[in-house]
Amino acid sequence: MTSRHWKTLAASLLFLAFYWRGLSMWFYQDDFGWLHLLPVNSFPELLSALFLPKAHGNMRPWSENGFFMLLATLFGIDPLPFRIVVFATVIADLFLIAAIVRRLTGSEWAAFWTQILWMANSCVAVAFCWTSIYNQTQCLFFILLAFLLFLRHIETGERCYLVAQWVVFLLGFGALEVNVVYPALAALYALLFARGQLRKTLPMFGASALYMAIHFTLAPVDKSGAYALHFGLDLPSTLWTYFRMTLGPERLAHLRPMPVWFVPLCTGLLTAGALGAAVVLRRFGIFALGLFVILLAPLLPLRDHVMDYYLTGPALGLALLGGAALVSRFRWTAAIAAALYLCISLPASWAVMSWHLARSEAVRNLVLGVVEIHSAQPTRIILLSGVSIDLFFAGIADLPFELYGIRQVYLAPGADAQIADGGRLAPLYVLPPHKAHEALDAGRASVYDASGSVLKNITTQWRARTRDGRCLP
Repeated sequence: MTSRHWKTLAASLLFLAFYWRGLSMWFYQDDFGWLHLLPVNSFPELLSALFLPKAHGNMRPWSENGFFMLLATLFGIDPLPFRIVVFATVIADLFLIAAIVRRLTGSEWAAFWTQILWMANSCVAVAFCWTSIYNQTQCLFFILLAFLLFLRHIETGERCYLVAQWVVFLLGFGALEVNVVYPALAALYALLFARGQLRKTLPMFGASALYMAIHFTLAPVDKSGAYALHFGLDLPSTLWTYFRMTLGPERLAHLRPMPVWFVPLCTGLLTAGALGAAVVLRRFGIFALGLFVILLAPLLPLRDHVMDYYLTGPALGLALLGGAALVSRFRWTAAIAAALYLCISLPASWAVMSWHLARSEAVRNLVLGVVEIHSAQPTRIILLSGVSIDLFFAGIADLPFELYGIRQVYLAPGADAQIADGGRLAPLYVLPPHKAHEALDAGRASVYDASGSVLKNITTQWRARTRDGRCLP
């Protein structure tokens, strides 16, 4: 194994050493929705489950539909195989990052530091936690692999690499819609460093346009709500929001108490460092910032749906900027900025991982607790009390119990009062009071408190707090 492979392997081991707790994440929230795609009983059903638009018009056969269907078929409702695939994809991304950055900079250390700066980012860390957003790391894999093949074609002139790039590019549409911007990334590189190759990127713009036309025909754009598109002056504002999130100070202050001066000071210093590096690195700096903007561009119109994990790919642009600056003649200045960034990002990423782990454990305790109760008393109706709004959306709203064949699980009457969702969804999960009391009187139901780590039978206490079939405040 060469020294360059040792550095990439070292980065992968550092990823596992820091994020190992992510392997024990359980399912929560949207994960259950994707698991509900099974069973399929015919080939037409399989094609429908794989390719037809799902929630919010998403068409992601590889990263969501097929991913959940295949692993659930092979391993059942066991999160570990899913987590292993997620981690394996991240490590593949790290190897691709190293191979690309070595070619772009000629430096193994630039490649190593780019890997470290990318995976340390607290927004990227979310993609290492939540199985449902596997689409982010898988899409990045396709984009990086296609770009590496493009670079290999430029190096060697061999047509096979150009053809392979096209194959990978087209497959990327099955991972995430962001794949449409890959031609812009390849074109930017060609424009800056290989003008003679620019014309070879142009047909890919046609493929992206065709995909967008098909996508918007099958899944029309939302006109209102969080997924409505907003253009104009909203775009620069949203871009600046994402840029600040990527730098890290705002994220850390959101997760841990910080002095009022912390965010503006550190954001200002890191912004100055990033822009300074872009100026010093010249064309390479333009490419790195371009990578950030290009991979983020399809998401900027979603003004009302700004999400941290959308930065999984774009954050690589700023990491690339930092990695190259750390081997430039301004390496010592860059090292100070990188140290500040890591001192902010690593604690934030650890806190992100801890939050997601605690959330998944709460859902696991709830779901497996219900499964255990149902196994002992299969005909009993289970009424849940003490459910927080986060537990409701993470562990009840997407009907996880039905994956185990359990259908008689409801919120107890009045339990929706503490779920502040504006009466939108929670009341739909409440068993009507007269039915709840009939079942309780007949000994066919029990009430359980879900506020702790273990479900606690509070049927007697709950009934004592009610009268005339209504919950007392």
